[in-house]
Amino acid sequence: MQLTTRDLEIVRLVEQFSQLSSVHISELVFADRSHSVPDRVLSRLVRLGYLARVGRRNSGDQGGAGAYVYQLGRYGRVLLDIESRPSANVSNHALLIADTYVSLRQAERAGVLKVKRWDVELSVPPVRADLFVSLDFPGQRRSGGYFLEADLATERPQRIVEKLEGYWQAAGASEDDYFPYVVFVVIHPGRKQELARIAKRLPEERQEMVRVFLLGELIPALMQL
Repeated sequence: MQLTTRDLEIVRLVEQFSQLSSVHISELVFADRSHSVPDRVLSRLVRLGYLARVGRRNSGDQGGAGAYVYQLGRYGRVLLDIESRPSANVSNHALLIADTYVSLRQAERAGVLKVKRWDVELSVPPVRADLFVSLDFPGQRRSGGYFLEADLATERPQRIVEKLEGYWQAAGASEDDYFPYVVFVVIHPGRKQELARIAKRLPEERQEMVRVFLLGELIPALMQL
């Protein structure tokens, strides 16, 4: 069965993020359609082997079954010439990266900003950014670039310091007039405070490069940077 243009878009999106939930796919590809349409399309792509269900996303602090999570299936990997092995577990980190990207696309539909460029796992030697975005803010007549780090509070403070040291090295090696902000996107207020304290211990000239925001704060915060 020949894949449609929309089918290919879904498969490529799943490959770029490594995993996406049905909610992410609905927001990114089916924002103007009823919920039954993406369910049918995703079920067909699973049946044909282009996608595979990993499991369900935890629905929150109270537990319970959430949205299905998808990764490339056998024929999806063949189609895109991907040799990586499928994961046996839901990747909450990949899903938080996707949450961040979806929030930007939702803001774009609302006319708040325009996404000019985006890259998942962008190499910024000697580090790798979870998500890079280049944005236009039409109402403010300005543009900005941001390295977004999806943080689930799993990395120790020393690892955060090492990552920021890597970004500082990248800034020093950059020939661009402007080096993007490094923005940590977190889901817990306590983690926000923890990362903010880590950033304040950096040499003063490096502190300006770093920002920490809750996911729900991200869009209005970026508009103020």
